[in-house]
Amino acid sequence: MSVSVSRDERPGEDFGLEIFVAFQRVYNQYWEPAIEELGIRCFIAPTCFGKDKLEQALRELGLMREWTNRNVTGKDRDEILMRIEVLEKRLPEAFDREDTILYVG
Repeated sequence: MSVSVSRDERPGEDFGLEIFVAFQRVYNQYWEPAIEELGIRCFIAPTCFGKDKLEQALRELGLMREWTNRNVTGKDRDEILMRIEVLEKRLPEAFDREDTILYVG
């Protein structure tokens, strides 16, 4: 199992948007404690958010990066930081329409 951010398929698209966040083990071991400690709201699985929460989501990813650098080592650290970088790039692109809702789960 894994956690990802997704958007429903739209007419004319072959598939909906999906951005991988973490394998379930990594999410449970690192993301969940960070979410609780930092008060992160946008990446609690399951949840959803719209464009009005994009700035908050990006701030929360910055907090997660700092937390990861302090609390995680090795391959898990590298993987989390790489996924944060991808999320920071792709989340703004996902909101190509004002009515877009992203689902975390």
